[in-house]
Amino acid sequence: MMADSDRGLPKVYDPSEAETRWYKLWEDAGLFKPLSDHGPVDETTPTYVIMMPPPNVTGTLHMGHALTATIQDILVRYHRMTGANTLYLPGTDHAGIATQTVVERELKKHEGQSRHDLGRDAFLERIWDWKEKNGSRIIEQLRTIGASADWSRLRFTMDEQCSKAVTDAFVQMWNDDLIYRGERLVNWDPTTRTALSDEEVDHEERQGELWQFAYKVDGSDDEIVVATTRPETMLGDTAVAVHPADERYQALVGRKLRHPFFPERDVRVIADDYVDREFGTGAVKITPAHDPNDFEMGQRHDLEMLNILTFDGRINEQGGPFQGLDRYAARKAVKEQLRTLGFERGSELITHSVSISQRSGDAIEPMLSRQYFVKTESLASTASAAIKSAETRIIPEGWVKTWNHFMDNIQDWCISRQLWWGHRIPVFYDLEKLPDAIRQDASGKGRTEALEALENGIDAKELLSIALNTLDDEYVRLFSIASTDNLAVADPRFVQENDVLDTWFSSGLWPFSTLGWPEKTDDLSRFYPGAVLETGFDILFFWVARMMMMGTYFMGKAPFADVYLHAMVRDAQGRKMSKSLGNTIDPLDVIRGISLDGLLDKTKTYPVPEKLLPQVLDGLKKSYPDGLLASGADGLRFTLASLSGQGRDIKLDIRRVEGYRAFLNKIWNATRFALMRVVEGEIPALDAIREHLSIADRWILSRLQVATEKANSGIKNYNFAETADSIYHFFWDELCDWYIELAKGSLSDDAPEATRRATSAVLLTVLDQAMRMLHPMCPFQSEEIWQTLPGRQTRWSSVRFCAEAPYPTADETLVDPDAEHRIGQLQEAVTLIRNGRHESGLPMQKKVPVVIVSDDTELGQTLAYYNSEIRRLAQVTTLDFSERGSFAVPQQAAVNSGTDLDVVILLEGLIDFGAERERIQKEVGKLNKRREGLARRLSSPGFADKAPPHVVEETKAKLSEIDEQIARFDARLTEIAGL
Repeated sequence: MMADSDRGLPKVYDPSEAETRWYKLWEDAGLFKPLSDHGPVDETTPTYVIMMPPPNVTGTLHMGHALTATIQDILVRYHRMTGANTLYLPGTDHAGIATQTVVERELKKHEGQSRHDLGRDAFLERIWDWKEKNGSRIIEQLRTIGASADWSRLRFTMDEQCSKAVTDAFVQMWNDDLIYRGERLVNWDPTTRTALSDEEVDHEERQGELWQFAYKVDGSDDEIVVATTRPETMLGDTAVAVHPADERYQALVGRKLRHPFFPERDVRVIADDYVDREFGTGAVKITPAHDPNDFEMGQRHDLEMLNILTFDGRINEQGGPFQGLDRYAARKAVKEQLRTLGFERGSELITHSVSISQRSGDAIEPMLSRQYFVKTESLASTASAAIKSAETRIIPEGWVKTWNHFMDNIQDWCISRQLWWGHRIPVFYDLEKLPDAIRQDASGKGRTEALEALENGIDAKELLSIALNTLDDEYVRLFSIASTDNLAVADPRFVQENDVLDTWFSSGLWPFSTLGWPEKTDDLSRFYPGAVLETGFDILFFWVARMMMMGTYFMGKAPFADVYLHAMVRDAQGRKMSKSLGNTIDPLDVIRGISLDGLLDKTKTYPVPEKLLPQVLDGLKKSYPDGLLASGADGLRFTLASLSGQGRDIKLDIRRVEGYRAFLNKIWNATRFALMRVVEGEIPALDAIREHLSIADRWILSRLQVATEKANSGIKNYNFAETADSIYHFFWDELCDWYIELAKGSLSDDAPEATRRATSAVLLTVLDQAMRMLHPMCPFQSEEIWQTLPGRQTRWSSVRFCAEAPYPTADETLVDPDAEHRIGQLQEAVTLIRNGRHESGLPMQKKVPVVIVSDDTELGQTLAYYNSEIRRLAQVTTLDFSERGSFAVPQQAAVNSGTDLDVVILLEGLIDFGAERERIQKEVGKLNKRREGLARRLSSPGFADKAPPHVVEETKAKLSEIDEQIARFDARLTEIAGL
């Protein structure tokens, strides 16, 4: 045997050093590049492509990113090892609102200026500078977790290539009449002062006041009472709606109502089937410019659309005396004035849904605004056809129903944003065509605002502003040109649209814009469509739907074969991880470790409410008294993979990470032991030494094939928990707990040379295959171990890294049912001995004599061969085998029966049966007290009705378990009584 110092593994694995070293070696060797970058690829070579969902350039790694990167990298490394021409293409997103907000905040904080003070060009320069300084942060973090992306192909949604694709896509869709400018009700964020898509809006249940007030019927004392949670919107009311069949109001339909603040306004009672006559008073105030349902009713009844808000959420000139007030101040002022005037009719507290901006956290205001939209009906139909035809699969399949519901009810997509950072909309307004469009718009309308401005000779750009805000959109299109060229640079008669495109427009092109589209590049033809999109279910409609629509429209093919939607990462209590809750876990802290003080200091920087902070900090002190120990990238990756069961949210308990760190340490120590025990010199191939294989050798090789089959199946079917479980079970329960223990005799110095060489060959074969099986999940430690295995250079002469070695497949010729049966009997015998010792109250350090009774003579041979190993594993002094009928069980013995064997533990002189009886009776007494408490709880009238179902079931399970324990103790007492 070789001395410890001669082997390649140190006593302790240092993840930080190994991870840095191996990542650089892999990257320098070009391992992350596709095979086709290194030379011609055979036509039969499969292609495997994953486009990394581009994280925001402002972002830092959180557990959601860590899960995404882990799963993607498992898939990529696996397919790379199977020989596929693999591309994992990385990139970052310009994150329009988020990035502009960050830079604006810094500008205000450090220089006291706004973007308007700088001007558009200078402000954009500032953002580009910020991006160059800070934009690579999350890329470095993704590298830290082991993402083996082809960084030479790194893309950015606003780089030259992607920007060209965005412009070309917009122009093509404009020319195909899929993009239009229209006045619609949009989700307006007063904080960021931009429109948002429906998918960028959350809905929160909040407590609010449902406030009632009256509209007086003109010319009479009659009134109609309406209710609202937003009294300030009554400044824009243009009708009150009732149900046509509601007899209470039929006589009032068509009558004019007196607006309390604007008596000249035409506010009428209208009849509409939309109204629920059973809700409230049965009458509904209608504000067409500030409510989606009211907007539709306003269109049906040709109501005036009065926008009462400015872009920053203040009351505009339509609000009369309330002009200039913030919307919330206006709410209070309107209520007070209505109360003073005698129109208040009561209020009640209710819980209702409030629309919240994901970007700023501010309450959304539905607002009538002129924006650019994409017509989605035909695009959604084609994209959905790809799902229905199975051209693209959604996994888990349960999300298909949600997908269909969304796509069947999809609204046109608002793609314009009132920002400066982003892809500026490539629409140019032709000032020479503007006058004619104004005249055409005015035809039949009389003198319009735009026509008067034209005739008064107003400045052309001011005239354009008036026209854009007042002309019908069909006439705006008469002087609008979408162009891939910047017409405004070459000719001053053209003025470019100020708004930028929604970030998701460029992200929707990601699967092909990153490959060179609209040019017909080699990458585009080779790597589109991709194999799988791996992402969170929360952006199924944000991003997945848009990529499906764009891909099928521009490329004629869906952008990927599979859409795998992973679950949400939550904390150990199942809560969403949020900095405001103080329950986030930084992946880098798990990888590198962090002291308790460091953890507390970091949490104090989070936006945790002041009242909640002490509780959060106390929780951290109790949960992590020693901080977080460094678990390495592999420890985190394996944990996330093991918890990634399809369709289940991931409850991340840091103790699970610590448990898997211990598992990886177990692998390390077992390998060190093996390397110290295997023979020196050339290791023979398995085929050459099959006749020398022991039963345990044959068994571990057979179990390895079972584990390998499950590992392959798990990854192929996106069941990463199955793969992790098969690897864990094989390493810990089979290789470490059983095979290495059973192989110690075969590896000892006094074992026959042929036996030692055979077992050495098996052990190294198992470690080689197991490291390759582990590699996609734990790339760093598996590489470190694999590189040290003797015989590796002979077995894989042309392979430089475990990362490029073939992923193992099951060898059916090594599956050995006979060996599995015989070692299974051995395991059962050891387990029965251990259980019998425990049930007899024997301490583990006290050894006992045992007799195994069975008619299976092969079992006797197996027990004889591994006699010393079994005695060591089960703490046995002597181990004998006897056939049934030829052995009489003595009176002072404990018998445990198995499948086809009995274990007889000889107890004479080992146990004080009187003391044992007293011990058991005390245990039974404790169990009976616990049983009485649980039984009382279950019989309590309110428990079954009020307690959650899972709590009731858990209580019943505990009661059943206690009954089983009492039964076992009673049986033991009966045995003792007969001795």
